[in-house]
Amino acid sequence: MLLMECSNIKKYFGDRLMLDLENLKIYSEDRIGVVGVNGVGKTTLINILSKRLEPDEGWVKLYERYSYIYQLEEPENRKISNEMASRFGVQNTWNENMSGGEKTRFKLADGLSNNSLLIFADEPTSNVDIEGIELMEKKFGEYKGALVLISHDRSFLDKLCNKILEVEDGKIKIYNGSKKCYYRI
Repeated sequence: MLLMECSNIKKYFGDRLMLDLENLKIYSEDRIGVVGVNGVGKTTLINILSKRLEPDEGWVKLYERYSYIYQLEEPENRKISNEMASRFGVQNTWNENMSGGEKTRFKLADGLSNNSLLIFADEPTSNVDIEGIELMEKKFGEYKGALVLISHDRSFLDKLCNKILEVEDGKIKIYNGSKKCYYRI
């Protein structure tokens, strides 16, 4: 099932062309890892794909509900079910005094409980210990929707992704597969 499509996307910062994407479609079975060096536009890309940021040119259509997990923002909901809180080992109410790892687990629980068919996650493994990363791998692996994950953790991407989207010099290259494809992180 088609969840998102975009065409002729361009985004500039000043005179610099940050992103130039001819077209992209995301289907329900896609598990996409987004890679590239810091500052190349990975977060800008998923902000455009999730319609949180308008492109300077082109269009984006989202056909289903989505969740967005971002380290620097609060979760969409400040309360999660007791069941999800238990599964992720966190309190069921958002608290600013939680550790970075607890906040990430809470956001993950929130994102997975929204009945969305698409999850965008920007550096979800940041501030998370090995146990937390393993839990995230398990939960994302069980998730029945599409994933778009920005990460510098190659092992994490190899375990979860069936496509890699590399952002370099404003251009987007898509590789099918994970371990077999070439990509730099």
